Amino acid sequence: MAVAERTRAREIRWGLPDVFIGVIFSWVAAVVVFFVVLAAVGLDTGGETGTGSYVGRYGLSDSMSQERSDPALPLWTLPVGQIGLWGGFALTTLVAGTLRGTGLRRDFGLSTKASDVPVGLLVGVFAQIAVVWLIYAPFQQFFDFDVSEAAREITDRAATGGDIALVMLGVVVGAPIFEELFFRGLALKAFERKWGPVMGVLASSVLFAAVHLQLLQFPALMVFGIIAALLVKRYKRLGPAIWAHIGFNLVAVINLIWLA
Repeated sequence: MAVAERTRAREIRWGLPDVFIGVIFSWVAAVVVFFVVLAAVGLDTGGETGTGSYVGRYGLSDSMSQERSDPALPLWTLPVGQIGLWGGFALTTLVAGTLRGTGLRRDFGLSTKASDVPVGLLVGVFAQIAVVWLIYAPFQQFFDFDVSEAAREITDRAATGGDIALVMLGVVVGAPIFEELFFRGLALKAFERKWGPVMGVLASSVLFAAVHLQLLQFPALMVFGIIAALLVKRYKRLGPAIWAHIGFNLVAVINLIWLA
């Protein structure tokens, strides 16, 4: 091992504990920010005090397949519910890279090039249209289910252009940047350092899918996580994965809001 590589290895002090602490911290931040905002604007949660059920549906995971007894909240609460979560992801990765590592660019590949845009968008759109269909098509021959039903219940509330703009901003811009930074940056590298590249890709993808708290969409999210992780491995930076995530989410939002 070269002297520079040995020096860098000694400088890196982040690992799997940072990943799991980051997930917990981000969930707590999501709950706190979400309810602070609701209280500030005077919105009622319908008497539900269980943050897991309520924030899980409207903040952390968009929705969960439970019977809803609470009143429908305005659509703008969906991206607002993500602010704490994304802030937690960003802060955890920032602390790990700057205080416990050698920088976000060197440790986690936080960079992009112009060529990442077409490559990433093409991969993300293909994954949403073709790969997701291939995952669920065999099961839909035997079971009657709509994988987008939970999310559609929320996007059906889009009443104004401002609501739609906020959802687009959050889902198509916020999620790809902050989730890729955390899951394909910190988490992928931490799992990889502990268990090797194959387990790094698989474990970070499982975590990515699990954090969304969407059982029905878990397979598609995991497969996309693997695709995004392979892009990072191939190009040695987060840019292609971020643009793939943008394309993946953009197709989903367009389908839910305008085509459904």
